[in-house]
Amino acid sequence: MEQRYLEERVSRLRGKIGFYYENLETGETLTYNGDEVFKAASVIKLPVFMCVAKLVKEGQLSWDQKVLVREEDKMPSCGALLSLTGNVEIDIESLCRLMITLSDNTAANMLMRAVGMERLKENFEEMGLKKTVAERELFDSEGAARGLDNYICPSEIAMLLKKIYNREFVDEETSEKIENVLLLQQIRHKIPGYIGRKKKIANKTGEDTGTTHDASVVFARSPFVLVITSNDTDVPETERFIREIALELYEENGEGE
Repeated sequence: MEQRYLEERVSRLRGKIGFYYENLETGETLTYNGDEVFKAASVIKLPVFMCVAKLVKEGQLSWDQKVLVREEDKMPSCGALLSLTGNVEIDIESLCRLMITLSDNTAANMLMRAVGMERLKENFEEMGLKKTVAERELFDSEGAARGLDNYICPSEIAMLLKKIYNREFVDEETSEKIENVLLLQQIRHKIPGYIGRKKKIANKTGEDTGTTHDASVVFARSPFVLVITSNDTDVPETERFIREIALELYEENGEGE
């Protein structure tokens, strides 16, 4: 795929679009607003998960550590915890799995609290993130009123995914654990949509009003990282573009598992 073709396709879309592609064997890249900043929606959950895994490896948290989720902690929309009645105790590993595979918003908030926003910021910086930041919990209307939000940068999210694929995030065991959870992803209508939902793709989506993102490692014959972000867009139109462009890149790189 040529840069000119990518730019022509993106130019048809509304709003601000970000795109970062890298072939993990050849190093070939394609980018469009790859270093720009976007409102994160649920893609912020990927670096939060990676931060938790890092802290577990460092002995600051443990996977089996229990967190009390109270009725008032439960957040709407995505996830399973909202459907559970009363107060429940959930271990940190289960919260991570729910946050990634079902994009559970309550799980994300409980993990942010377990880590702490200041420690999250410090660890994001240690992970090499400069533009990708978490400033508030999800559905924090008070924080939003103060102008706080969560932001991602396509090239930085791609960097994290590349580290996972290369088993370079913390160590091989940690990288593999993160990848295995991403492979359990249930929200697969974007990048995997036309490729095939049963194909091997490790991804994390994000969506909000006028926003739709997907970030993935696609295990084509020649594997690649693909991150597509959008703010102030026509969501159905942009999601169709995500499915189409992902399939084109998949076919160019050869069918995988």
